[in-house]
Amino acid sequence: SSTSAADGWVTDPILEGGEELTLEMAIELQEQSEAKRSSLRDACQRVLTSNGPKLALEAGWTLLVYLQNILKDPRSRETRRIPMDNKVFHEKIGALVAGHDVMLALGFEEEVEEKDETGSQAPRRFYAMKKVYIDDLRNAVNDLQAGQVELKKPV
Repeated sequence: SSTSAADGWVTDPILEGGEELTLEMAIELQEQSEAKRSSLRDACQRVLTSNGPKLALEAGWTLLVYLQNILKDPRSRETRRIPMDNKVFHEKIGALVAGHDVMLALGFEEEVEEKDETGSQAPRRFYAMKKVYIDDLRNAVNDLQAGQVELKKPV
């Protein structure tokens, strides 16, 4: 773990393309951190309200797997890209009301990749996390785990 430019940070963000972290960027990311947590809580609540506890629980476990894989290898482009046509993703998150909102709240962006130069195959769509802020991901994992515990409690 490295010391960051902003007080209270445990680790620096991992930026795609060798981009350097500036003090301005560090301050902006820190200011966005609490807003991200609030946005994630709101999106998760919409998933629960719109889809019910069983589907929300399954979505939460799937998200936790994705986030934990990113945390294990945050520099890996593969772990930071989730194909929207992936069967598990589509069934557990993509098909849910507000599933898209959760992905955006976690910091994923939509990305389209052309399969080949001839254009004979349809473009493939992904959710990609282009900037990884480890502390935000750890907070998201903790929040999702707490939500999973709440969902499993008897009513």
